[in-house]
Amino acid sequence: MHDDSAVKGTVSPHLARLLVRAGIATGLDRSRLVGVPGLAVLDEDGIRIPTATILRIWELVSGPVWEAGGSDKVMELWRPGALGVWDYLFSVSSSLGDAFRLAGRRFTAIADPADRLTVTHHEGGMTVAWEGPYRDYPEYAMIAEFVPYMLLMLAGSGAGRRLTPAWVGLPRRPATAPERLVALYDTRHVEYEAAHPSITFAEADIDTPLPRADPALAAILDNHAQLSTAAARPVRGWLDRFHTALESAVADGPPGLDQVARRLAMSPRTLQRRLRDEGSSWREELEQLRQRRVDRLLRETTLSVESIAARVGFTDPRALRRAIRRWYGHGPAAIRASGPT
Repeated sequence: MHDDSAVKGTVSPHLARLLVRAGIATGLDRSRLVGVPGLAVLDEDGIRIPTATILRIWELVSGPVWEAGGSDKVMELWRPGALGVWDYLFSVSSSLGDAFRLAGRRFTAIADPADRLTVTHHEGGMTVAWEGPYRDYPEYAMIAEFVPYMLLMLAGSGAGRRLTPAWVGLPRRPATAPERLVALYDTRHVEYEAAHPSITFAEADIDTPLPRADPALAAILDNHAQLSTAAARPVRGWLDRFHTALESAVADGPPGLDQVARRLAMSPRTLQRRLRDEGSSWREELEQLRQRRVDRLLRETTLSVESIAARVGFTDPRALRRAIRRWYGHGPAAIRASGPT
């Protein structure tokens, strides 16, 4: 199984492109997109953008796009291939059941590794659910409305005909009028308070052979989705570049503000201001770095507390022990005993 840690915190740019296009088409002021990390290279191939970027895009487009039609407005811009190799899996698989199994396995090709697309077979059909850690995000209800519709459109494209879902589940009631949701999903079976956004297809729909089925090509695309995800270049935001500079500076000893500022080609005052803009500070970032390094050294090495204190830049072992108790509520022995995470 492929290790997704290298792309953690990133997503494919494909859906972000659709959202931006939908936003501009419905009147979003382009100036509001200035400074959003990753947008300058959004049209490049072989990249991944910060997950925070697409969440910010959802926030920016939520007003104009949802006033103009919401999920339908975004997906009317979609064409096969607009979501990269991932959406072609819905065309060449043997059946919709096989397509969703492949799409769930390769969901990281368009989504953050923290997102999951689960497929559950049950009597009478198959339910596909999206699970993501965004419930507290202001635009979650809109995203939750969009995902089942996106899946419905992809499935219908693969089947070569309009599909009527047996059921759609939403975690909460969106601002969208109930009548419009019925028209959007082409079903009156829309229920709220579901555990996750989900869509259920009838058994006849999931088992019917797809008109363009090509199992050999499906296997090739499955492999390509995995390889292209692994090879993609993450385009990080400014704070990620700061973290990289901070981590690399540690190789020369306890890092200083001036030293890291030079690595970022900016003055110490500008660096402090940028950190404030990110809701952080030099002191907080240094504290978090020390905590990560102490945690790793305690769990993965047999170095003494004295040696760890010297490596991480504490004045003496007592200062390190006080910091560990502040972070965890107990001493270093308990962390070491728990082993690697």
